[in-house]
Amino acid sequence: MRISRLALSLAVLAPLGLSAQEDVKTQINELKKQVAALEEKAKEQERTLTKVETKVAQDNIAWGGDLRTRFDSATWHFNPYQQFLGFVQNPAPGPSNPYPFMPVTQQVPGQDYTNSVQWSTRLRLRMTININEHAKIMGRLTMYKVHGGADVPVFNGSPNTVQNSFNSGKVPGTDSLRVERASFVYDWPKVGVLSIGRQNTSDGPPFEVREGGERQATPQALAVNAMVDGIGWKFHLDGLGLPEHTLLGLCYGVGYESGFGGGGQVKASYAPVGFNFTNATMANPAAATLQINPIANLKDSTVLGVMFDMPLLFEGFGTVHSANVYLGYNKFGNMTDIPYGQLNNFPVPAMPGMGGMPSSQYVTATNNLGDMDQFTATWKHKIGDAFTYFASFGYIKSHPNGKSSQYGAYWDMPAQMGGPGYQLTGFGGLLGDPNASHTASAYYVGGRWDALSNLGLGLEFNHGSPRWFTYSPATGEATEKLGTRGDVMEAYVHWEFVKNVSLRVGYLDYKYSHAFSGWHIAPSPMSGSWESAYNLDNNPMLQYASPAGVKNTYVSLEVKF
Repeated sequence: MRISRLALSLAVLAPLGLSAQEDVKTQINELKKQVAALEEKAKEQERTLTKVETKVAQDNIAWGGDLRTRFDSATWHFNPYQQFLGFVQNPAPGPSNPYPFMPVTQQVPGQDYTNSVQWSTRLRLRMTININEHAKIMGRLTMYKVHGGADVPVFNGSPNTVQNSFNSGKVPGTDSLRVERASFVYDWPKVGVLSIGRQNTSDGPPFEVREGGERQATPQALAVNAMVDGIGWKFHLDGLGLPEHTLLGLCYGVGYESGFGGGGQVKASYAPVGFNFTNATMANPAAATLQINPIANLKDSTVLGVMFDMPLLFEGFGTVHSANVYLGYNKFGNMTDIPYGQLNNFPVPAMPGMGGMPSSQYVTATNNLGDMDQFTATWKHKIGDAFTYFASFGYIKSHPNGKSSQYGAYWDMPAQMGGPGYQLTGFGGLLGDPNASHTASAYYVGGRWDALSNLGLGLEFNHGSPRWFTYSPATGEATEKLGTRGDVMEAYVHWEFVKNVSLRVGYLDYKYSHAFSGWHIAPSPMSGSWESAYNLDNNPMLQYASPAGVKNTYVSLEVKF
């Protein structure tokens, strides 16, 4: 049989075709393996790059902070006082009281109130974000909570128990982290420093002495200890021949923004502020009716400040001395009576009739009361490594505008006596007088002896005159230490038993001379001088109790990180 040439050719080429197909398949598989290897390598590079970027971002944010768990045991002493309940018609006007009204009071005996066990926890997270070599963002978040305490603070007569934006991170409240500081800072070398945002205005000098650390804020503690939003500029004065790091600062802040709520959206609004006692009698005191007053269009409250800070370094008596001179001036403009805030048990009547009912409520400003000048000066001196002492002095002068707070009790006066609508009483005007200017002063001294490198002993004392006021609602204490009208003594032991872990044991003794400590407002007296009417030893007439003394022992565990 003869085989054709074509068949013979196909027979010869067939194995060659099959071999070529196998080679192509092998090459494709190899390519797939190479592509898979390249994809895995790309994923690994991406993971590595992500780790690097994350590390760079983390390195750019410097974190720190502190955790404090504190135990307090306190006793409050109250002198006898007359609890003010309202007014009724005067059945028999006489020489001592010719007016057709008389106050109704209930005598309250002297008493002691003890809170023997109170625990609290405070967490503060500090962060610094470096933008470039001259710019950074500085912030601090704070959580402060009393164990088992209410989310809304209970009003104890001190303004730092009215929770608002000035003290929200300082008054015990919820377990939420609140923004205590948040500002953009830019430093022009040899020129100055710009700061915009929520400023470093709490825990200022010389509070760092008792804390055993570095200065934490710009304003002096005796001047401003609050959370303030604004803008500041500090000039570097080194080039003028003054010591290195000498600064002259200017600042502007807003204390109350009237256009953001609070009646600022309309020309006038109305709010219940007290009672009209025109028809009330001793036989029927509940005939008083709820007083509704217009809340006028308010102006913004502002603060303009000037500060001077000069550090000194010198030798003497065989050791090195470091000192600081702080000078400050603040102009509080268009001060309001009460900032917008939340609290419990505020003494504002909640229903028609005599007195009011404790309730969780919001309060807000009702009037601009005028301006106030504030001057402060502090000297801090560290001798060697073991001993530091300081002395601060404060002075204020009020400039009232004739207006008073609309919170409180009212009397609708007869027309022949200036009414109707004439305000008889209430929470009052600036420093207890809506018409006349008054002055007040205070001083704050103390020292700390670091007997060992990890053991410090401290003693402090401050005194305020009868009308003294300082803008310090953010002290973080149950009562305002530096706002006290009277005397406060504090002694403490600070022991760092492990690196960055300390035990602090302290004792605070408050002795109040006059009511309304911490407030820039107070009622005008019915008769006599203000100093005599609200002297706590004179059985004063008060809308709520003011303590004559507080004794507080505390123990705290403090961890820095």
